[in-house]
Formats: sequence, structure tokens, C-alpha cells
Amino acid sequence: MSYIFSFSSRNSAMRFVDAVKDYGGAASFVNTPHLSSGCGMSVKCDDYELCQGVLNRGYYNNLTAVYVHDGGEYKSIYNADN
Repeated sequence: MSYIFSFSSRNSAMRFVDAVKDYGGAASFVNTPHLSSGCGMSVKCDDYELCQGVLNRGYYNNLTAVYVHDGGEYKSIYNADN
């Protein structure tokens, strides 16, 4: 199970990847799922709890959505518009 964190700013996505890696996690850049709007670059990580901690410790007001990806479908678990 993978988690996709979509940002409206490339800078926020890059800072988020760096922060996840600083805390020992593995994260990579991916294209934003077609379900979301934003900068077109999102972050993929398998450790949701680590990412949640990074989000709580940092300032990421540009987070627009979080999706869970099971290899086939994307399911929204957070949407800033709601």
C-alpha cells in the first residue's frame, strides 16, 4: 500500500520529500493522480505514520490531497477542499 501526498507547490513537495528522508523514510516524486489539481508533482511513500508526523512537525499549507494507492486504484483519504 502506497500513499500519495499531493501539493499545490513544487517547493512544498520537494521540502516534504527531504523531510521524510531526514526522518529515515523512503519517499519519491510521482505524477499527481488525475483526481487532483496542483503542480503535477506529488510524493509517494509507504509509511503513512512517518509522513503524518512530518506533516505535523512542518509547515505544509500547500498540501491539497492524500491518496492511498493499492496498485490499481487511488482512494482519497484527505482533501483540502472539503
